[in-house]
Amino acid sequence: MKRTLTIIILALIAMTIIPADLFAQAQIYTRKEKLKDITTKTVKVVMTGDEILDEALKQSVTSTWTMSPFEFCTQEEFNKIKSDSKFYFLIVVKGQQRKESEPGIDLLTMVKGGEGSDKSINDMLEVVTFPLRSAVDPSGREFVLLPAFLSIMQEHAQGLTSSEVKAYSTVGATDSKKLRMKQIYFYEEDFSPTLDEKVVESLDEDIFVKDDEQEVDDIFTNGTFNAVVSYVVAPTEPVNGSVCYKMLIGADDHKLYWYKKHRISARQGAGFLDADLKAIKLLRK
Repeated sequence: MKRTLTIIILALIAMTIIPADLFAQAQIYTRKEKLKDITTKTVKVVMTGDEILDEALKQSVTSTWTMSPFEFCTQEEFNKIKSDSKFYFLIVVKGQQRKESEPGIDLLTMVKGGEGSDKSINDMLEVVTFPLRSAVDPSGREFVLLPAFLSIMQEHAQGLTSSEVKAYSTVGATDSKKLRMKQIYFYEEDFSPTLDEKVVESLDEDIFVKDDEQEVDDIFTNGTFNAVVSYVVAPTEPVNGSVCYKMLIGADDHKLYWYKKHRISARQGAGFLDADLKAIKLLRK
């Protein structure tokens, strides 16, 4: 007993004489600590070479990005400075699943520069990633909704430094319960081909299904009060194992009210599934 007590006392003494900066050095390696400068460091928005997308990025970032300083840069500049920890980067990358012969979707990702970044973007510290559009023949709706994507990414990124647990979280819907009070506008093409028509017919009177893409996009562009609109990201020609992302986004507040994904198969096509609509119906009771 005396020996055990002596060991405990010696351990406590050792803790008191360890330099405080040693603890700080150990702490710096946690994800929360690595991201603590996220609101003070400059974000370099990397241009893609696609003139239409680059112009949309410039306009949307300029009007929406508020959490940190930002600048625009070319792909060549990114390659030169991506190992510099003074910068974060916002960049469009390709997403490819194992069974896909080529990338199926484009993703908008925010990463931090640093040592080892010169090898691959996969070696950079990922902050937040959001599905942007199909990689081949995208619909163009991504340009309309891009300001909301950026708002969602910023809100998530800022929350990462609130705790060590939050630092490892991924994007998700934070306000799903509020769908009970929303008017929901679905673009018909956002439904899976395997969706049961009877499920669609059972939706309540404040859920609207539109066959006109422009009509749904106008709801968003006009910032219609208390309305959310659907958006789906999936490969134009998916294969079994491709991933589909389904979202409901606030027209007036740009919040993410629904965010689910599933792997595409013969039984589960790209788009909102029976299970999604049934779950949304339950939230509205």
